[in-house]
Amino acid sequence: MDLQVEYGFETVQVIVRGPQGNEEMERIIALLQGGSDKLWALDEERRTVAISPGTILWAETVEDKTFVYTRGAMYQAECSLTALELRWEGAGLFRCGKSVVVNLNAVCSLRSQPGGRIEAVLESGERIVISRRYAPALREKLLKG
Repeated sequence: MDLQVEYGFETVQVIVRGPQGNEEMERIIALLQGGSDKLWALDEERRTVAISPGTILWAETVEDKTFVYTRGAMYQAECSLTALELRWEGAGLFRCGKSVVVNLNAVCSLRSQPGGRIEAVLESGERIVISRRYAPALREKLLKG
C-alpha cells in the first residue's frame, strides 16, 4: 500500500507492506495518517470528499467495505473501522460492535437492553446497538468522563 502523508509543508510517500486487515498494521497506518484532520472518502456520485471526524455519526463495515454516515449523507471510506477508531478516538469514535463504530458525541440517549446490550439514540434519530461485548468498555469510558 502506498500512503501519502503530509509532514509540515511537504508530502512524504510511505510504502507499507504487510497483511491486510492485520490490527498492528492498521495501528501503524493510523499513526502515520494521524496528522491529517480529515477523512477522505467517496460520496454517492463516487467523488472524493473530505469529511471532518466530528461530523461522523457512525460507521459500519459491510462485505469488507467501510461506510461512514453523517447527518444526511453516506460515504465509502478506504480505511478499516479499526483505523477509524484508532485515528479519531479522541474525536469520540468508539467501537460498539464487531462491524460498527459510533461517535459518542452524537449520542443523545442510552438505554439498557436485554442480554447486556445498550441502545444508543443518535442526534439524527438513528438507533445503534452497543453489543454486550463492548458495553462494559462503554460504561467504563462514561464513568471516566
